[in-house]
Amino acid sequence: METFLIFRQLTTDEMVALKQQPDQKDRRVFYLPGLISKDDFEGYDLNILPSEIIRSANQNLLKGMLAFGDTLIKESTVSELLNIDGLPLWHYQRFRIFHRLQATFQIRYALKYFEEQNNRIICYCNQAKTDFSDLNNKDIHFITSDSPSASGKNYTGLLYYSIFFIIRVLISIFLPPRYRNKKHVIIDRSFKQYCRHLLTLEPKQDNYNLSHLFDLSEDEFLIISEVEPPKISGIENFRLQKEFFSGQGRRSKTLYGEYILFRGLMSPSVHSLRKKKIRELQRISKLIGSELITKEQELIFNAFIGLSSTNSFFILKHLAYKRFFNRNKFKTIAAIDENSPATRCILDAARINGSITIGIQHGNISDSHPAYLYSELDQKNKVMADLTLVWGIYWKNFLETKGNFRADSIIITGQMRTDLIPRLLPGASAFKARFTNKPKLVVFASQPIPDKSIRWQAAFDVFTVFADTADTELIVKLHPAERGAIAYYSEIAGQAGYKNLKFLYDVDLYELIAACDLLITCYSTVGGEAVYMGKPLIILDHHKTDLLAYHAEGVAWQATDADSLRILAKKILQDELKPDKNKYEEFISKYAYAIDGNASQRSLNAIRSAESYISR
Repeated sequence: METFLIFRQLTTDEMVALKQQPDQKDRRVFYLPGLISKDDFEGYDLNILPSEIIRSANQNLLKGMLAFGDTLIKESTVSELLNIDGLPLWHYQRFRIFHRLQATFQIRYALKYFEEQNNRIICYCNQAKTDFSDLNNKDIHFITSDSPSASGKNYTGLLYYSIFFIIRVLISIFLPPRYRNKKHVIIDRSFKQYCRHLLTLEPKQDNYNLSHLFDLSEDEFLIISEVEPPKISGIENFRLQKEFFSGQGRRSKTLYGEYILFRGLMSPSVHSLRKKKIRELQRISKLIGSELITKEQELIFNAFIGLSSTNSFFILKHLAYKRFFNRNKFKTIAAIDENSPATRCILDAARINGSITIGIQHGNISDSHPAYLYSELDQKNKVMADLTLVWGIYWKNFLETKGNFRADSIIITGQMRTDLIPRLLPGASAFKARFTNKPKLVVFASQPIPDKSIRWQAAFDVFTVFADTADTELIVKLHPAERGAIAYYSEIAGQAGYKNLKFLYDVDLYELIAACDLLITCYSTVGGEAVYMGKPLIILDHHKTDLLAYHAEGVAWQATDADSLRILAKKILQDELKPDKNKYEEFISKYAYAIDGNASQRSLNAIRSAESYISR
């Protein structure tokens, strides 16, 4: 038996060659969704790659990464060695390493799976053959694509960012905020989205997750605002927006992070320390590299080494903020996305100078989320934030049992952005008229799913189902990180036969949910928010993983392909299927504490009283 594994887009010549292979009966083709069409391979045994392979690969990659951090090198672990003077670089990069290696591990586990069946395997992939050098089987053959040409420099994006950077620095010099007597810091580094002021309900562009916290915070709080720079290579756009410079009514308590970074760039001592830390990192990396035993350890560590340029930047940024916090002391520093390196290097700089670090839950957490999974040794070494504010009892239990967080470091406050719900729901009918004049409104909440094949298949299935429904409006609500993805989804819609699909980005998500008759997503936080508003929810779950337990909790119907999605959507829109109100109430109590409009105030109170929760 001959097995073809397709993990990349085939060229025209490769498609022709594959279709011309003799003896189709003794040949199987396995592929990732979106890479080939069944119509192109009539008569072939054509199959989507088994979901258990994907699950097994992802789970083992996560386990391998956690174990790698605890691997002893001489007398210290890898994570301890890569913690350079309070700068835990191994933990900074785990999330990126995981997503860089997912495809490689999926291929490795697919090869092992089919190798056991005594197949001759032909694998089409983009990965280097050396990634599989330990699989010494003469019956495995790789067909790799030509290396794509390197992306050019992003001159336009970098030019606009340079202008932005200079303006923010000048504003900080000539219109400095009053931050000398502040007690608490909140980091604001999100994309700005359309949302409403908690007290006035006036529309504004702001941090969607922390907007209410900002609205209620008083003079004791300093907001450090910074904007993600564009990538050096590629064509990523960077738009200058007035919200970057307007102050949004809180200029007196907002300090631009670009100014802190600028002061660090101008400091000879910062550059001297940076060079010293980079030399130390290189020495330690050489030591670790010489002690690796398995191929999977080698792959994980090589992925870390491949992030050297970002490590260098985060070291510089950490030192710039460390310099700032050494001169300006604060009781606490809080942030969402607290485990991303761009935020984490700020928190660690403040922690070294005596601040209590606080993470604020901003999205769903699962056991496939490397940012919240730690080992017992990580807990002992206090790698996590000192305190973490979570939405409900489920998340607290999860972080304790699976994330190895200390029980006394987790505080339940509720989900802050739900504070608007009690005030918005009465106007749901008026909101619907803004979005459509059709009888039914369906919202597809997209996500930048790391598994590209699932991301493609989910969109294709949704667009296929609603392509010919004249009485139903389908709106794609783009994820904040997908502002440039309209062309991507439009191409998929074209393949699905959906014309004039409507995309929304700069719109209040809660208005859209309040207006809809059905919400569809894969595993987005938005699914939970549909439940909070009593809306029907379908999760599109091709691998039946139910990552966020929406289906298991009885608050969502589970579709696994276009056919099951079509059946469920039709029944829901015709009122044949309705949400279970009791299940919804149980879900809210378990996952969101309460939808009572007071989560933001509870969060502020927790920050103010942080010292009472911990002892150092």
